[in-house]
Parts: sequence; C-alpha cells; structure tokens
Amino acid sequence: MHLSNCTANQHFLSRAEQQLNALNPHAQLANQRIYSFSLTDREGHRIQLDDPRGRNISNNLALRDLFSFSVIDGEKDRLNLETLFGQYEANIRTNTLDLLRKLRSGDPDIKKEILELFISKLMNFLRNPYSIHKVLNTFGGLIQFHPTDPELLAQYHAVLAGKKPQQEYLCQQLGVDANTYRDWLAAIFMALFRPAPDMPNLMEGMIKEILENRSHHAQVTVSQYVNEHADKRCLLSDRGFINLLQDARGLSFSFNLNSNAFVSYTFFDIDQFATGKVPPSVIELFKAQPKNIQVQLLTNNLEALATYNRNVVYQCARGVYCSSNSLYGLPAAEEQQA
Repeated sequence: MHLSNCTANQHFLSRAEQQLNALNPHAQLANQRIYSFSLTDREGHRIQLDDPRGRNISNNLALRDLFSFSVIDGEKDRLNLETLFGQYEANIRTNTLDLLRKLRSGDPDIKKEILELFISKLMNFLRNPYSIHKVLNTFGGLIQFHPTDPELLAQYHAVLAGKKPQQEYLCQQLGVDANTYRDWLAAIFMALFRPAPDMPNLMEGMIKEILENRSHHAQVTVSQYVNEHADKRCLLSDRGFINLLQDARGLSFSFNLNSNAFVSYTFFDIDQFATGKVPPSVIELFKAQPKNIQVQLLTNNLEALATYNRNVVYQCARGVYCSSNSLYGLPAAEEQQA
C-alpha cells in the first residue's frame, strides 16, 4: 500500500461530492463553484451567505496536510491518507448518478450503489475534522491494535510518530490537542487499511455486520426534486451527514446525494419495535428470512426536504453548502443574504 504522494491540499469532503452540488456544473472542473453559508443561529436555523460568487470547490472543505503524518521540509512528497480515501472517492459520482437513474426507471439492480454509497458516506464521517471526538468515541478502540504485516506496521508507526509540522496549527484550528489529533489519524488508518488487497477493511466489516444483522431491518429512502420543483435544492453539511436516530431503537443517517436529492439509511432494531405487538415466534421467523433492504423513492416531497435542510443547518459544525442561494425550508431568502 503506497501512501506517499505530493497532495498537500486535502479535502475532508471530496471534490466529487461538492461538484454534484456545484452552482455552475457545466464549467470545467477547476472552475466549478459552490455557495457557502455560515451558521449564525443554530436554534433558529439561520445562516448567512458568505460570498455571492460562491467558493471555488478546488479549495473548499479542505485543509493543508490535514491527513499527512510524515512531512519533510523541502520535499513535495509526504506520507498521508489520501490513497485510502481515493478507493471510495473514485466511484461516488458514478454510483450517485446510476442509483438515481435506476430508481427513476424502476431498475431493481441497485444493491451495489446502495452499499458503496453508504460506505463512502460513512468514510466522510470518519475523516471529518469537525467530528474528531465522535469518531474516537466510535472507532477509538481500534488504536489498541496494530497491523501484523511489517510494511503496514511501519506505516502505522509513522502515523503515530512521523514529523507533522502542521500539527500545532491544525490543532488550534480544530480545538483539539496533539494526542487527540494523532489518535484520530491512527483510528482512520486502522479502519481503512486492507490486510490484503482482496480483503475488506475494518470499516467495511462493520458496515457488513450492520447490514446483515438478523436483529435489524434496513430501509433506504431516496428523496428527489424534479420538474416543477427542480429549483428546490438539498443542502450539503460541512460534517457530510446528519444523524436522525442513534439509540436502542436503531440507527438512521441522511446524506446529500446531489443538488436535487438526498438519501436516508435507517436500521431498526426489530425486537425494540415489535415488543408487545408481535408474537416472539413471528419475530424469529422474520429474522430468519434473507436480508432484504427496502428502497423507496420519494419525488417532490417538500415537507421531507424542509425537514432535511433544517436538520443539516442544525447539525452542521460551522456552515452548509448548496448549488443555489435560495434555500427551501429555512428563513426567508432575504434574511439569508450577506
């Protein structure tokens, strides 16, 4: 696994996903822009437009050497985690467009897109610098272990002890100490490295367990806005996701797909929802059935969009992004302008 490259400008929300929300999607990739809004009132769901021209996606939601763990002065190449992210970023656009196209045409062959998009979106959570403490609460236990392959072990030691001249600045920007920053990079490495080229990593294994858990019922809902409502846009959070449910009942996450669609993944705990309502024998029979993820397409459900956009604003760290400066479901447009 080669982790050496010259990439210093490192996105924590990929350019591919931002480009699916570009205000000028037909421009050359290097010139594509996105509207940026800063959070001003979380409880009131109020945000403020940062620049009427938008921001260049090439430099947006990125920090210099955020994921670098060995940087040598005067040398362009550095060791970083970009290769680990690239294995998922490469197919985000294709999977997104294929999923929406198949759903519109009624093509049921969408298992690949549903699974790979979920993995890619959770990878965004893992590498989000505004969610460092939450990531360590979820994946921090991984740093108690280490790879057994000598090459991977050497790279892991570099993650822990490599030269990081950017560390002090980044820690100040993100409000974390050096140990927390180091542990976060180590947790990302442990979650994403592959023991062998054809083997799943720990994050993929965790997701597989969630999807195949006999006690869970999985449901996916894709909401799209087309035709007379094509001007209604879906926000993109600087955290990359919103969390709708995380307790004994199950898990639920929503993610931006593109400027006109978002997706929600919900995993219900069957025992919690069926207690006192369904005989135990029926519950066990249901659990024994082959796992089948239900996928629903909602078209132009404006109430769902308003709720989604408000949740994105409420749960963002510092701001949100969109292909339009007119935001549905939030305070009046004139109140959003800079």
